[in-house]
Amino acid sequence: RKGVFGPPVGKKMILIIDDLNMPAKEEYGAQPPIELIRQWFDHQSWYDRKTFEVRTIIDVIMVGVMGPPGGGRVALTNRVMRHYNFLAFTEMATRSLHMIFSTIMSTWIQASFGQHPKIAEYNALTDKVVSATAHVYKTVLKELLPTPAKSHYTFNLRDLAKTFQGVLMGDTKRLTEPEDVVRLWIHECNRVFADRLINKDDHAWFLELITSQVSTRFSLEYADLVPGRLMFGDYIVPGAEPRLYQQVEDFDKLVKTMEEYLDDYNASTTKKMSLVMFLDAIEHVSRICRIIRTPLGNALLLGVGGSGRQSLTRLAAFIADYKCFSIEITKGYGKVEWREDLKKCLKTAGIENQSIVFLFTDTQIVKESFMEDINAVLNSGDVPNIYGNDEIEAIGGVMRPILQAAGQPQTKSALYSAYLQRVQSNLHVVLAMSPVGDAFRTRLRMYPAMVTCCSLDWFSEWPEEALLAVAQQKLSDIEFETPEIRQGVYDVCKVIHSGVSDMSQQYLVEMGRHNHVTPTSYL
Repeated sequence: RKGVFGPPVGKKMILIIDDLNMPAKEEYGAQPPIELIRQWFDHQSWYDRKTFEVRTIIDVIMVGVMGPPGGGRVALTNRVMRHYNFLAFTEMATRSLHMIFSTIMSTWIQASFGQHPKIAEYNALTDKVVSATAHVYKTVLKELLPTPAKSHYTFNLRDLAKTFQGVLMGDTKRLTEPEDVVRLWIHECNRVFADRLINKDDHAWFLELITSQVSTRFSLEYADLVPGRLMFGDYIVPGAEPRLYQQVEDFDKLVKTMEEYLDDYNASTTKKMSLVMFLDAIEHVSRICRIIRTPLGNALLLGVGGSGRQSLTRLAAFIADYKCFSIEITKGYGKVEWREDLKKCLKTAGIENQSIVFLFTDTQIVKESFMEDINAVLNSGDVPNIYGNDEIEAIGGVMRPILQAAGQPQTKSALYSAYLQRVQSNLHVVLAMSPVGDAFRTRLRMYPAMVTCCSLDWFSEWPEEALLAVAQQKLSDIEFETPEIRQGVYDVCKVIHSGVSDMSQQYLVEMGRHNHVTPTSYL
C-alpha cells in the first residue's frame, strides 16, 4: 500500500533502542529524539521531511533499554513511558554468578591440569577463586563509588568476566603449582579493578582487600606470593608463535627486551619515538598489550598530556604485531573525512581480517558527533548508515565463501552479522583522554560505552626514578666539568619538578585553585 511501511507481510519487526534515556534535554526540558519516538507511538506514523507525505509504519515492536535514572542519567517523560510495559532487571544473585563462573573455571582446570598429580588441589581452586572474585567485585561496587573526581569508578559484570578471561589466558605449562594460579588471579584482579584507581589511598585499600582474600580463601600469605612487582605478558620472547601469556621474572631482561622492541619500531617508521623505558612505563605497555590481545579488547587511557599514552600505545601495537591507525587533523577536517577514515579502519578489520589498533585522543574531537560514532563502534562494531549499497555488496562478497565453508545460511543479515563479529574481534579502540575538567565527566555520562566496553588504565604522576632516567637521557650529550656536577644537575631537574608538583597540591588545598604540572612541562 502507498505510504505504508513495515516488515514482510505476516512478520513482526522488533526494534531495540539501547540507552533510551541518553539524549540530552534541550533548553525547555524536552528530548527531541524521544519526542520523535513518542510521535510514532501516538500516531503510528512520521512525516517525510522533503515531500511532507505521511509515512505509516506498521508491525513494529519497540523495545527500549536503559539504566535507571539518577547519577547523571536522565528520567524519561511519562508521555513516552506510558506506552511501554516495564521489566526491571535486578542485579544477578551471587548464586547465579557462582554457577556461571564455576562452570567456566572447572572446565578450564580439567582441560589444562587433568593429568597433573596435584589435580585435587587445582580442583579445590575453582570454588575459592570464584568466591574471592565475587567478593572483590561486590566490595568494590559498594565501596568505590563514583564522585566528580572519580567519575570513571563504575563497575559492571563485564569487569568480573574480564578477570576470569585473564586467568584463562595463562600459559598452563608455566602454572606448575596451584599457587601460580593464585598469583595469576591476583594479577588479573589488579588489572581489572586497581588500574583505574587514581590515588595511593585507594590502591592501599584495594591491596588490603586482596591480601585479606588471599589469606582467608586460599590460606596463603600475599607477601610470599608477590614479593615485588607482579607482571604477566605475552611479549617476553620476541617473535614467539604462539605467544604465551606468562609471568615476568627477570625485570632487567624485560627492560632490555623493551628497548629492543623500541629500536625495531624506530627502524620501521619515519616518526621515531625517543622514550625512556623505566619500569612504570613498561608496566603501562604491558597493560595495553594485555588489553589488545583479547577479542573486544578496547582501552581507555586516562592521564595528563605528556604522560606517554600515545607513544606507549604505538609501541604496544608494534609488539603485538598490529597495525596502529590514528587520524590526522587538518584545517578542513570534518564529518565526511572522519567517516572515511573510520570506514577505512573498520574495513581493515572486517574485510582484510587484520588486527588493528585505532588510537583516538580527546584533542582530535573536532565535532562531538565523532564521540557518538566511537560509542557505536565500541558497542556493536558498527556505525549506522556508514556504508553505501556498493560497499555492503563488497562485504557480502568477502563473507559469503566464509559462511559457505562453515555451512551457515548466507542471508544478507547473516553476512553482515558475521562481518561485524570479525570487526569486533580484530578492531581495538584505544582512547587517550585527559581526566581534567568537566568535558571528560560529561562525555562519560553521555557515552557510557567508554567505561562499559573499555578496560581502564590510569597514568599516575611519573615516579622519581623516571624523572631521573629522563634527565639522564636528555642531558647525556652535554659536557660537564665533573661527574658530580652532572649528577647534581640531574638531581636538580628531579627536585624542581617534584617540588612544583607538591606545591601545586598545597596551592589547591589552601587556595582552591588547580595548577597542573604535566610531564610535557618537564620535558
